[in-house]
Amino acid sequence: MNRKLLYFNLAIDSKDTSLGFAIKWIETISNNYDQVDVVTLRLSTNPNFSNNVNVYGSKKQDKKIYKYYYFFKQVKFLTSNNEYERCFSHMSPISVLIASYYLIKKRIKTTLWFTHPGPKFGLKKIILFISLLISEQVVTASKTSFPFKSKKVHVIGHAIDLNIFSQNKKNLSINKFLILSRISKSKNIHTTIDSFLNSQYKNYPLDIIGGPLNSDDNEYLKILKNKYNQPNINFVGKIDYESLPNRLKDYDVHINNAPSGFFDKSVLETLSSGIINLYKNDDFNKLFNNKNNFHFKSSENLIEKLNNLNQLKNDFGDLLEVLNNELQENSLLTLNKRISKYL
Repeated sequence: MNRKLLYFNLAIDSKDTSLGFAIKWIETISNNYDQVDVVTLRLSTNPNFSNNVNVYGSKKQDKKIYKYYYFFKQVKFLTSNNEYERCFSHMSPISVLIASYYLIKKRIKTTLWFTHPGPKFGLKKIILFISLLISEQVVTASKTSFPFKSKKVHVIGHAIDLNIFSQNKKNLSINKFLILSRISKSKNIHTTIDSFLNSQYKNYPLDIIGGPLNSDDNEYLKILKNKYNQPNINFVGKIDYESLPNRLKDYDVHINNAPSGFFDKSVLETLSSGIINLYKNDDFNKLFNNKNNFHFKSSENLIEKLNNLNQLKNDFGDLLEVLNNELQENSLLTLNKRISKYL
């Protein structure tokens, strides 16, 4: 009997800095199935998937209501013509909700991957909660990266194609700083820049790579650009995900100020690139062998860490081997092994 998987995701866009990695998930998970039918909410690029992968999705410019209508019609068609072993939804609880009628009607067991602290209130939180009820299993990256407590929720780590980022830096230096992040208030980019400008490295170059995803993010970006309009603070914007590994070679220090719940892949990608990381979310402590000298708890603490970078540089060199071992628990290469019991 052919093993068939119905697969939902937010976007197929190899050029998107934040979402481009999702393509590798499809390629990896599809190795365990004879047929994978991917229904995405936004189809922007058409990667060369293997023959067992079929992709369906509306175009980037389509209005949201049409995207949802197209998605619903496509799920109706696919579930009427295929016997799926399971459904997997990658970071898309709205997809589980939209497809719920056919998932329940056809008795298709669903696994949701979601790694985000989630909205604190409102419609999006309701949608996430309903998707939890509909799903048989939920998998997430860290102990704080799913906002609801449930026996359905399982922590398995992330899944990043770390091999494409891997660099063996022989000489650690401190010349150029980076924030690799979606432009969002939740990522505390303004407080990061404030701390940086109050450190001894205030005149060094700091690049912010990433872009906004919605209107609130766009407003936040405007505020940031107006407030930090100075030569050494550079808002690069989004870059192609495929170009990111090569671009990271330019940087020495990455700062991630996202709070508990955000097990950001940017930390994993930059660590794999041999870049010194300062981070706020203590879920990353395990990666650092519970050495807390790279972990900051406040803006003042971040300034202290920045001013002590020369010592931290030596500590980071000693930790590289340990880091590489821990990173494998968040590697794309081990994804199928870690997720198999839930998918």
